Amino acid sequence: MPSSQGKRDAARQQLQERMAAKAAQEKKERTTQVVIASVVGLALVGVIIWGVVALSGDDETTTDDTATSGPEEGGPDDGQQDAPGEPVDGDCLYTPFGDAAVPSPDAPEEGMQTMTIQTNLGTIAADVDTAAAPCTSSSFTFLAEQNYYDDTRCHRLTTDGIFVLQCGDPNTQGGIGDDAGSGGPGYQFPEENLPEDAENNYPAGTLAMANAGPDTTGSQFFLVYDDTTLPADYTIVGTITEGLDIVEGVAADGVIPDSGMAPTDGQPETEVIIESLTMSDIS
Repeated sequence: MPSSQGKRDAARQQLQERMAAKAAQEKKERTTQVVIASVVGLALVGVIIWGVVALSGDDETTTDDTATSGPEEGGPDDGQQDAPGEPVDGDCLYTPFGDAAVPSPDAPEEGMQTMTIQTNLGTIAADVDTAAAPCTSSSFTFLAEQNYYDDTRCHRLTTDGIFVLQCGDPNTQGGIGDDAGSGGPGYQFPEENLPEDAENNYPAGTLAMANAGPDTTGSQFFLVYDDTTLPADYTIVGTITEGLDIVEGVAADGVIPDSGMAPTDGQPETEVIIESLTMSDIS
């Protein structure tokens, strides 16, 4: 029969074995938890990276100065496909693509101009302050003298979050095709007369320029028909003085289904054709 000492030794041995087994199990459980946490962490990182990529992905319409990628949640943007050359020296830095002609680099005299956009729906007019946006007003005058905007369509309407009608793409002459939003005048230039980065910084009645990033303003512009908040990245050209109701009516008719990036961002259901765009003399 085992002695009392032997019984105590055996009990001690069993206790040590149980404690060792418990410690091993706890270590295994901790290792499993670390692995699971790592996998979850990697999965979350993957989701975050996907979100960043999705939000910052290239806009297929980016080639000269399209209004809203956005605005950005679709901000305006427009782009050039070829590599830009050297900017023309002067007050206004117009950078041509290839051998494209550019406006005079000299800033115009200070004063006011009237932009008159004759459309199939009626006349839209705006006051343009040449002192506030000299290079943009000079570009509009240059292009208008060439009948650049004649027979072009307003190709993009947004009705949620931002409230703009975007026009000015020469690729829309004769109709809106798959390349709408990618056309420009053959040159680009820096933004000017930017608003504050604040709520409703592009109020209803604003006439502003689209772009595809810094220093890429071209020919595309957008008409704001309801107070809109955008990144302060888009040149404000002037203020609509006539025909805002035309734009509001187009917005009320909505977007052609499946014509854009979202049900509220695409080709306007009501066709808007710019029959002519003219700029008055400076006064």
